[in-house]
Amino acid sequence: MQPRIIAVVNHKGGVGKTTTTLNLGKALSLMGKRVLLVDIDPQANLTQHVGMEEPAQNLYHAICEEQSLPVEVLDERLHVVPADLELSEAELRLKNDVNGYFRLKEALEGVKNAYEYILIDCPPSLSILTINALIAASEVLIVVQAEYLATKGLQTILNLIDELRKNLNPKLEVAGMLLTQVDHTVIRRSIVEQVRGIYRGKVFDTLIRSNVALTEASAMHQDVFSYNPNCHGAEDYMQLAKEVEAANRLAQTTS
Repeated sequence: MQPRIIAVVNHKGGVGKTTTTLNLGKALSLMGKRVLLVDIDPQANLTQHVGMEEPAQNLYHAICEEQSLPVEVLDERLHVVPADLELSEAELRLKNDVNGYFRLKEALEGVKNAYEYILIDCPPSLSILTINALIAASEVLIVVQAEYLATKGLQTILNLIDELRKNLNPKLEVAGMLLTQVDHTVIRRSIVEQVRGIYRGKVFDTLIRSNVALTEASAMHQDVFSYNPNCHGAEDYMQLAKEVEAANRLAQTTS
């Protein structure tokens, strides 16, 4: 069975994209799933989040030098492909490569069947690295911070997905939009309703609440389940994992 390859995207930073990639991946692994995390962001926030400051090998060597994918073990069911600032050089190299949009897809071919889920943490831009992720992926998870102008830029992402679906990746689907940093203020709640109203049927039921433990876990280079398994952040990401897996089971029964 093919793994679900999910690109985690947004058009800007600071919305919880890397936090979501790591903690959704960890939650799925706690549910018994084999998960690979792929850091394709030159800022390497995911790599640093798991405590890998300067990995000897990183994704750059696989997509630009055709070396084997450097898979590191976080625990028995959770592995990671690290990134490095060196990936910023990949932008130019991939643009000048006739197959530059497909390098991540090619790099994953040799390892993907070892996993049930592959989560790709994308740069906070619609760069050629993000396009590589979207071509390699079967689905897109769009992270949306619950704030004023939250929907700004969302249509640009959806338009890109439509364009890629028409030309380069016809099987690409939107897994859903995930609202993060949600609290009980009137403005945040109204934003949640606004996004759900505009993008009806495309928004996850799960909301990621504002939770200091998520920030603290990142500072300690830990996932939230290792840092504080009883906090709201752990509860929310486990609920998201269950929602993602429920969609997977539904797809299997209807296919």
